[in-house]
Amino acid sequence: MAEIKTPETVDKDRAAQEQLEQMMAASKKKSRRRKLLIGAAVLAAAGWFILRPMLGGKGPVDTGYMNYAAERRDLTVTISGSGALTPADSYNIIGLVSGDVLQADFEEGDLVQKDELLYRIDSSDVEKNIEQAELSLQSAGLSYQAALDGVDNLSPKSHVAGSVTRLYVEQGDEINMGAPIADISDTDTMTLKVNFHASDAERISAGQTAAVIMTETGERLAGSVVSVSAVTTVGVGGTQLRQVELSVRNPGGISAGASAAAEIGGDYCAQSGLFEPNAATTVFSTASGTVERLSVHEGDRVQKDQVLCTLSGDAVRRQVESAQLGVRSSQLALDNARDLLDNYEIRSPIAGTIVEKNVKVGDKLDAGRTGVMAVIYDMTYLKLTLDIDELDIGSIRVGQEVSIEADALPGRAFTGVVDRVGVNGAVAAGVTTYPVKVLVRDYQELLPGMNVTAEVLIEEARDVLTVPISAVSRGSTVLIADETGKGDPDKGVPAGYRLQEVETGRSSDEYIEILSGVAEGEQVGVSTATTSLIEQMISIGPAGRE
Repeated sequence: MAEIKTPETVDKDRAAQEQLEQMMAASKKKSRRRKLLIGAAVLAAAGWFILRPMLGGKGPVDTGYMNYAAERRDLTVTISGSGALTPADSYNIIGLVSGDVLQADFEEGDLVQKDELLYRIDSSDVEKNIEQAELSLQSAGLSYQAALDGVDNLSPKSHVAGSVTRLYVEQGDEINMGAPIADISDTDTMTLKVNFHASDAERISAGQTAAVIMTETGERLAGSVVSVSAVTTVGVGGTQLRQVELSVRNPGGISAGASAAAEIGGDYCAQSGLFEPNAATTVFSTASGTVERLSVHEGDRVQKDQVLCTLSGDAVRRQVESAQLGVRSSQLALDNARDLLDNYEIRSPIAGTIVEKNVKVGDKLDAGRTGVMAVIYDMTYLKLTLDIDELDIGSIRVGQEVSIEADALPGRAFTGVVDRVGVNGAVAAGVTTYPVKVLVRDYQELLPGMNVTAEVLIEEARDVLTVPISAVSRGSTVLIADETGKGDPDKGVPAGYRLQEVETGRSSDEYIEILSGVAEGEQVGVSTATTSLIEQMISIGPAGRE
């Protein structure tokens, strides 16, 4: 038979029911993980046998039952957690140099942009170092150029275009600086100097065309007057003569020392002259060393700046390498000095709000010892990190809505969204949790540092059949109210109830979905011992994690 309840017991049952519902609601806020298929009925059933000997003088435990109808309702499945809010980004401004603070045009609460100037530090010393580094680089550059010139001196070159008329060295010769290398003559254009009677020379001027007659062949060549000497000399028989210099393009057959006469404006020269190369020079060595290679031979045609030979010079090449390293070292020193100068102007690394200012104009910085000069928060949004149990992390997805409440703002609700689900779990006391980052964009009066509780909305089920989660015991069974039920003490079934297997689905902290086994409107029993038993279990202390 079902238990007969007096008005006193009914009042007691109602009080127990209200207390149970209050505890379920409170546990919803405090729980850090979803309670799946674990309810007060399970605790009561298991705890009664386990804890009864421990309760001793705490008085009897109420073993009555309250009936609840299986009803349809909207079921919200959430996973809860808590933590402290932090800004989207934050930055501590720390000085890297020493010096007096000359400028700090901002205050706490000011909004600053990225790269906006915050502090300017006296940089006179480092500017002097930069100037010194620039001078050192210039000096190193001059040394390097001198070393390169030394290498260039190992390859003597012709100063003019022409023919090698004489070569003074052979391969393997040891020569000193200043030793002759070769004679180079320009024979493309030949010079002819002839004497005219002084009276005829008066009518000759530079640039005038001349006819040149080869003495041996009588061949006539075109030439031009280069100059007329102003000096008059006395020839054989007292004849007065003046020298005229002619330039003649060599057709290829004129050699130095060949004889020729000239006619200019109908006047013939008084004496013939000898051809000379237009230019003749001797190339001298500007370095000492061994002739490693000859690039020309006597009689060869050479161009201006053509290499004649190559000298060995390992010492000179080492000087070039050393000078090159000197330039590189000086450049690095200058770059470092300039980089250091950048540290004397401290700019905001992010756009945000100044929340702390610890250094002002006139203060003296001591590199590495001053501490945090200012703190900047990016308040574009707030963020929260929840540590989610390994049993629940599989239900968390990016983009899920998060309901947030703050102890500092009672009665207010805020909304966030899951931004990132971490995969790097942390183990503590045998429990693994995973970090879940939540963004709160419309944070209103929320502030960084506030402690909040959050519920991640996993799923919303509309119009589903549910019973209190505490009505479902292990093995997915419930007690169905049945006036004809005789009970089964061995199975813990009281009189007036029958044991019914059910198929369950989604659950919240208070209710669980029934897929089969219970019809809408049927009454299920929940032990009123749950409330007092849970209280006594809490007073004893939990045996494991929540």
